[in-house]
Amino acid sequence: MIKIENLGTEFDEVTAGFHHEEIYVGLVDEMLNITEPIEIKKLKPDSVIDDLIVIKNNHTFIDGVNFTKVKAIQESVSLETTQIGTATKSPLQENKLTVQLLGSKADLLGFKRWLKGKDLIVLAPEFGSNFKRQFGSKKQPCKLIEASSKIEPTKDGENVTTLVFGDSQKYDAPYYLGDLSGVVEYFKTDYETITSDRDDVSCDID
Repeated sequence: MIKIENLGTEFDEVTAGFHHEEIYVGLVDEMLNITEPIEIKKLKPDSVIDDLIVIKNNHTFIDGVNFTKVKAIQESVSLETTQIGTATKSPLQENKLTVQLLGSKADLLGFKRWLKGKDLIVLAPEFGSNFKRQFGSKKQPCKLIEASSKIEPTKDGENVTTLVFGDSQKYDAPYYLGDLSGVVEYFKTDYETITSDRDDVSCDID
């Protein structure tokens, strides 16, 4: 039995939000090793409660591939976790990550289509702590569960593409402490990189 004490008694300067410039997307099929938080039954007397929600070892990919880094709109990235199932019958945690990307150009919409149905690992760093929250695991990969694009009729209206990634795990989206060296800088096509700082993104349709 591990010792739990002083839980929630220390006050930090808590902030919400995520680093919109650093959303990482990886394909499970391209990964050699995916690590997970420790199982409750494997806790040791010298373990800490954090171990149940932390991934300490690196994920590894096959040669030549890595996570792809995608840039979102500032203050558009959010996380919501909800317990699902019956409380007395092994309930799960449903984790949803919502990401908005600026515009609706061909590369972005192609990326959205490319993601559909794929098994994913997605990472999103929190704004205040910079801890990376992980969506998906080896047994329960993350999926693109919602995808939409909107172009409003006025020139000053919204022109955005929204992606919602989701998974169901035994735990909240865990903290990934592994390395991210070798990450591909944005998803590239023959057009442009997927990024949120392109010029001349307007919403009117001729």
